[in-house]
Amino acid sequence: MSYEQIRHRLVQGRPLVVGADVGASFRVQGVSLDAPGSLGLLLRRGPEDVLGHYRAEAACRVDVLCALTADTTPRALAEVGMQHRAAMLTGLAVELALNAATECVKPVAVAGLLGSDMVSPVAADRMHEEFVEHAERLAAAGCELIIARGQGSHLGLMTAVVAAASTDLPTWAVIECRGAEDLGPVTPLIEGLQKAGATAVIFEVPSIDLGIELLDRAEASICAEGLFAGVLLAASSDSVRGFPDVESLPLSWAERALDFDLHGARVIGGGAGTTEAHTAALARALGIVHPSLPMTRSDTELDHSPPGM
Repeated sequence: MSYEQIRHRLVQGRPLVVGADVGASFRVQGVSLDAPGSLGLLLRRGPEDVLGHYRAEAACRVDVLCALTADTTPRALAEVGMQHRAAMLTGLAVELALNAATECVKPVAVAGLLGSDMVSPVAADRMHEEFVEHAERLAAAGCELIIARGQGSHLGLMTAVVAAASTDLPTWAVIECRGAEDLGPVTPLIEGLQKAGATAVIFEVPSIDLGIELLDRAEASICAEGLFAGVLLAASSDSVRGFPDVESLPLSWAERALDFDLHGARVIGGGAGTTEAHTAALARALGIVHPSLPMTRSDTELDHSPPGM
């Protein structure tokens, strides 16, 4: 399994790179995923577009390829009358990601996404049932780890982490923070996520300064709980998830994101407004700082476009 080949980098060496804002990346290509169920329609009618997205991410040298499974739940797909195709479309999303990963010359792990902003909140017991069902499908489809989101609340995040960890897959918890006050008391949250089954905590932030502040604040708690830290950085503080930030310069963004490496982040990726261009610039910048693998000429030349774009 590819994850077993790269998991040592959670401890030392080059941090693991995850992909960019999926919605923004598709919108650059003229595809909108703004409505509930739209991803299901895309998987059903244009799986080649999804495979193309995966291949573009892989060409940018991601280490973790995120299967587009956040909105393949029955409740999300009910918006387009395809709730009974949840298992099939989840399996297809993962299968296409696995196919793209096997085409790579280096190990690329495939993660399943659990938790969506496209569906409205429900009662805690119903949410738990939905997360457990979806997590089991992700594991059965062949995901090597699960990235859990909380749908806007810490309670939702805890519920997603519990469901993901019940599969015995490594579970990364994404904490969305617009400001330092969003995190609240850091130690109880980190302890709670560890008890729920998280193996890594990923802060999604709008700015480099906030990301560094959160990494520094959480460092002691994360180390004490035996977890790993990461950051998803937005293209800019004004970026909106799902929409590419045309004012953002991928090269400059990647150079700033390198500071997370110095502050202990073992996973780094793109947040709101980022696209494959940001991912490619980040992977190349990290390759220069950590030349642990043989590099090609393109690895030493940072530009604004991902390979093949």
